[in-house]
Amino acid sequence: MESLGKIAAKRTKNPAKPKASPYLHSPNHLLADELVNRLNDKKHFGFYLRMATLYSHEVLRHLAGQVLEAKGVKNPGKLFAFLIKKHNQQIKQ
Repeated sequence: MESLGKIAAKRTKNPAKPKASPYLHSPNHLLADELVNRLNDKKHFGFYLRMATLYSHEVLRHLAGQVLEAKGVKNPGKLFAFLIKKHNQQIKQ
C-alpha cells in the first residue's frame, strides 16, 4: 500500500485537465463554440463565429440566455437569429 502523501503527490503532478481543442484559438472561437453547444446547433458554427466578431460577447450571451429560458422552442438557432435581428432594429432607432 502506498502512503497518502505519495498518492497526493501523484495527483498534484498530473491533474486531469479537459483537452482544449486546437481549433478554438481566439475568444471569438470560444464564444462561438459555447453558443453552438448551448443552442445545440453545430451546423451553423460559422454564423455564431461571425456574430461573435460583430457583436459584444455580453450581448450575445444575454440573447442566448433569453433563448434558453424560452419554453417550447423547437429551433433555438432560429430564435437566436431573430433576437439578433430585433436587437439590430432597436439599435438603429
